[in-house]
Amino acid sequence: MDISVSFSKTRPPPFSPSLCRQLSLRPNTPQLLRFSRNNGTFRRKPPPTISRPNKLAVTAIQISNLSENEDDFVLEDVPHLTDFLPNLPSYPNPLQKSQGYSIVKKTFVSPEDVVAENVVIQKGSPRGVHFRRTGPREKVYFKPEEVRACIVTCGGLCPGINTVIREIVCGLNNMYDVEDILGIEGGYKGFYSKNTMMLTPKVVNHIHKCGGTFLRTSRGGHDTHKIVDNIEDRGINQVYIIGGDGTHKGAALIYEEVKKRGLQVSVAGIPKTIDNDIAVIDKSFGFDTAVEEAQRAINAAHVEVESVENGVGIVKLMGRYSGFIAMYATLASRDVDCCLIPESPFYLEGRGGLFEFIEQRLKENGHLVIVVAEGAGQEYIAAEVHAADKKDASGNKLLLDIGPWLSDKIKVCCTIFPSVVT
Repeated sequence: MDISVSFSKTRPPPFSPSLCRQLSLRPNTPQLLRFSRNNGTFRRKPPPTISRPNKLAVTAIQISNLSENEDDFVLEDVPHLTDFLPNLPSYPNPLQKSQGYSIVKKTFVSPEDVVAENVVIQKGSPRGVHFRRTGPREKVYFKPEEVRACIVTCGGLCPGINTVIREIVCGLNNMYDVEDILGIEGGYKGFYSKNTMMLTPKVVNHIHKCGGTFLRTSRGGHDTHKIVDNIEDRGINQVYIIGGDGTHKGAALIYEEVKKRGLQVSVAGIPKTIDNDIAVIDKSFGFDTAVEEAQRAINAAHVEVESVENGVGIVKLMGRYSGFIAMYATLASRDVDCCLIPESPFYLEGRGGLFEFIEQRLKENGHLVIVVAEGAGQEYIAAEVHAADKKDASGNKLLLDIGPWLSDKIKVCCTIFPSVVT
């Protein structure tokens, strides 16, 4: 069956921040380094003019002539303890002594390894933005017996959270010989509510088989000073924060306060987004499960509309600013006639509009399935209802419901009146 992906044949999609946004634990002015191929070393460079939203943790990169010549490129770096504690001693990575992971000795990542944002560049054009490559280093800045780590989950639920918790605990314990690991219960407020538990490989052995989050979660509750006070009082020196946009804004504030106090505390953010809209990483956890479950809803809609005359099924899927779940589920299902996503604007009326397409498809097939990401078409709804810019406890914008609105519009505006719109 043919698939129409939105309706913008004559309107090219604008730049989409969601396709290239980066999670980082830093304020909105990043650390930019210039790398010279001549001497193979990094050197700091004043940040160029970059158009970016005013966000702490989630930044959209729009690049314009960042490099003066094609032999140089810009490295968008991540903060490191040695940025504000330059005299920290380093130690051999515990992986070098592990019999089970002896092969890792040959695969330590060099500090000068980088990953390019764009795979393809044109000859003579700026080499663009690169990112520090992740992976185990030969040297670390903590002795295993001195590490006191903590893990916290914040915000909404996502498939795979318990697997992430389990792997952090088992990785720290089995690979890095860390034995003191705390679980902070109930989100950020758990730091100052004294809700903690000790985490060991035995404690987390089976949690990956369960849904939800083993540590429980909550929205909001972020008090930077209280959280860092608690981190300092408990002697915690590694903080692992699992969460989304709002959570990482909070993580950035924690990092800034830690830096301000000069504490030897590492803050690591693990992006929790099933939308899979973070560039550079291979895939965000929970995305595959979301696509698989979305196909169940699509199949149910297809069965229902196929059973009636001129049936129209609307399946609203997750995706505030990106349509990866909607698009992947559409491609996997093969029963979808139209997919609407935030990255590609569409119009409703007129030649080539949504309503014309619906009528044409109903004439041809007698039924229709539309998949729409929750963030698509928000400009149309907002123009009609004059909605206030409301946010949830985590600071995320509350979106208007595109599903019922689109259903009502189809019933009113289509000359071929659908017998069923679900």
